Amino acid sequence: MNHHMKLGILALTGVLLLASCGGGSAPTPPPTSSTVGSVGIQNPNGYTVVVKDANGNVIPSSSYNNLTPGNYTVTYSRDGYVSQTVSFSVAAGQTVSLVAPTLQAIPAGSGAFYYDANGQAVFITRDDLDNAGSRFVFYSWMENEAGGIDPTLTGGITDPGMPTAAEMNEVAPLNRQNVVGGYVGYKAADGNVYPIVGANVRWDILEETGSVRFSAADDGGQPSGAPITPQDINDNALSANTYTNSAGGNNVRFPSSADYPLYNMTGVNTPDTDGFTWTALNHDPAVTTQATARIRAVAYVNGTEVTKRFLDKTFAPSANLVITKAPESQTAGLNEARNFTITVTNTGQGPATGIALNDVLRSGDAAAYGITAPAGTTANATDGFDATFDLAPGESRAFTFPAQASAVGVYCDVATIVSYTNGAFGTVTPNGLQDEACLTVTAPNLNIVKSLVDANGNPIADNITVAPNTPVYARITVTNNGNADATNVVVTDALANNTVAANYAIQGAVAAAPQAVGVTAAGDDGFTTAPFTLAAGATQTFTFAAAGSADGTYCDQGTMTATSNNGTTIGPVASQIPCFKVASPQLAITKVNSQIAGQPATNVLTPGSSYASTITVTNTGSATATAVAVRDLLGNLNGVYMNYGSGSYTVSGTAQTGSVTFDAATRTVSTVPATLDLAPGQTLTLNLTSTVAPGTPRGEYCDTGSYSSTNGGSGQAVACVTVTSFISEQTQLTDTVDPIRQGDTTGTIVASAASVEPSSNEGAINNVLIYGFGTLDPIQQTPGVFNFSGTQVYYDPTPVRDPQTGAITSDYTNATSVLLTAGNQYTPSAEAGTGQQTLTFAPSFRVAPGGVIWVRTIVTAPAGTAARQYFETMRWNNTAESSGTAQTNYKTESTTVIP
Repeated sequence: MNHHMKLGILALTGVLLLASCGGGSAPTPPPTSSTVGSVGIQNPNGYTVVVKDANGNVIPSSSYNNLTPGNYTVTYSRDGYVSQTVSFSVAAGQTVSLVAPTLQAIPAGSGAFYYDANGQAVFITRDDLDNAGSRFVFYSWMENEAGGIDPTLTGGITDPGMPTAAEMNEVAPLNRQNVVGGYVGYKAADGNVYPIVGANVRWDILEETGSVRFSAADDGGQPSGAPITPQDINDNALSANTYTNSAGGNNVRFPSSADYPLYNMTGVNTPDTDGFTWTALNHDPAVTTQATARIRAVAYVNGTEVTKRFLDKTFAPSANLVITKAPESQTAGLNEARNFTITVTNTGQGPATGIALNDVLRSGDAAAYGITAPAGTTANATDGFDATFDLAPGESRAFTFPAQASAVGVYCDVATIVSYTNGAFGTVTPNGLQDEACLTVTAPNLNIVKSLVDANGNPIADNITVAPNTPVYARITVTNNGNADATNVVVTDALANNTVAANYAIQGAVAAAPQAVGVTAAGDDGFTTAPFTLAAGATQTFTFAAAGSADGTYCDQGTMTATSNNGTTIGPVASQIPCFKVASPQLAITKVNSQIAGQPATNVLTPGSSYASTITVTNTGSATATAVAVRDLLGNLNGVYMNYGSGSYTVSGTAQTGSVTFDAATRTVSTVPATLDLAPGQTLTLNLTSTVAPGTPRGEYCDTGSYSSTNGGSGQAVACVTVTSFISEQTQLTDTVDPIRQGDTTGTIVASAASVEPSSNEGAINNVLIYGFGTLDPIQQTPGVFNFSGTQVYYDPTPVRDPQTGAITSDYTNATSVLLTAGNQYTPSAEAGTGQQTLTFAPSFRVAPGGVIWVRTIVTAPAGTAARQYFETMRWNNTAESSGTAQTNYKTESTTVIP
């Protein structure tokens, strides 16, 4: 902000801080999280608002809703008004609302001021002006050098320091707009020096050559004495008026011109700096040799002079050196030379003399790198050269030299202008006047590996043993681990280690991947590939199968040749020599089932019976049978299996007895471990016991013993046992009320059960149930004297039984019991009547092992029935479903009649 009026003491309008819960019409920011706070600012007058944290960092408006808890300040400003700064704090989860104050306009005659440590404007007093020599500082300079003014302190509260004589005497290149800086500060009682806003600096050119004039100024552009407005340059541009700036103001920018570039060496890079003001010098562009000026700068605070400074300015022709090194990037093979050209051009208006050029290797293996220094230069110890020469304006000098390296890598060297003499500017030591170029040395790095793989390409061990005529896969892998392509790569494969060619042969075609490379067979025991290119980082494989027809060891070897990217020949390079062995194990298997002492013979087994099985696998060959897996599949018939009992195995020649495992899902017994090796002459004997499961139907059940081996093939042997059939039946008969009265219509319920024992292995069919009601003899089969009616028939396939006795403990109400339908599953001789009832079941109706038929009939004694003991009888006729034998069961229950 530029203040061009005399300033007086102003009253400040307070700033209203509103709590997040209300207060005025300040907008409420969006809710914040529990870890951050926010601030909302109502700014109806459109002031410039700057929020800073406790460290002085400016907070962008996009972060107002995401403030870290802590202390902050907000400054409101506008050009021509007194700025105000207010502190506020934000807590986690808190929203603070602020309302901008009404800034007080700076009236005419208010005068200069400074911002104190609290950011409040403090105006210059009469007492300050009366003691101007001790209260104010004024510095003017053109060039920032060590030991003088510190430009980084301008705008702060620390005295930036007096410029040195050298900083007030500067030489600039011709046709530049040269910034001259000024700073006015207030030395406060607290020991700080505060930048003054609104102090006036009067600039005058006292003496000049070459028409040096003020080309731009911080303020002013009107004749002297007129109201101060931007760009006050007057008196034929020999004078200028400027005022010190406020960082938050709308300050005039530094000059920007393509024809007359800015030359600012003051160290202050922005006019938005408290207490800073500036002007710029230029000269008549017709001057091509030298222009000079003596400048006087006088500082005033509210019309009172602070002090004056004198500056000496020179514009002179300057050399401007440009250096290039080409090519910037180039590749080569090992020991291949590549040329580099360093070009130095003087694009300036003055000569450069005594130019010291240095070229050195900055990165890469110096032991492998070398150049040939150009003629007229001197080789140095860092794989480069040094040269000294002069360049007139517009002149160039080129240095061309070859470079090469004996190892792969990136070799970068840098050409640097170390120093030169630049006329009136003296000796110049440039910073960063250099260019770098790199030589990337590449080479293929080939490797050949031969190994054995399985049919899926997975690695397998060398010297694998296989059966005769069994294909063994081999893979030759050629890899380029380098960073350049290899060309004319040729791979050959041939027998090695005295392999008998007559017994060895490659099986089928050679597979090449990923490139489809042509292959020419060398008989049936080798091949040669067509030439191919292998890119950097690429891999090429050749996979083939080979077999031996007789026992022995078979070996072959891969060899590779190629051309490098520098034209030299690579190789021949040989691979490893993998081998495979051919051996012939001969495995045979036997299986025998035998009777266990105290158990039935194997041809008359019944459920619950046990038998023994012996499986032997013998290696009668000359090679070890590997990964022999011996198993036994328990005998079964139509999906019904024998039960596993126990088992173990032995291997001849070893003392330890092996254990077995049973897989209930597959009904298979296996050795533990699942596979083992059998040496020539060894026999594995597997002994097991099996049991006939309850309810197993009659028939022949065959166990299958088997073996498989990775090199011994597979085989199996079968042994069978025979299960005979049997049926065991059970009946129950009860009356629910006893005694009963003659003529009583309630009577009793005669309940009966006809079941097949769970241990049976066949069910009952062709079922007929014959009931006698009120007979005089318990074995009488003629009709009795009781009446019957309301017969109900149930079938329960899974009644509840006593686990110890096997007796049925549930009744017809069991959850699995089902009421049968007369005329469907069975036919009664009569629904009601006297003396006898017959229930004839459908021939296909089956009472399964464990199943039961429940029958319930209401029985009454007619009026006049003699009082005495009578009998209820039950006869169950059926046929065993497997054997076809007829079965008859009889049951009786007494019932007493009372008057």
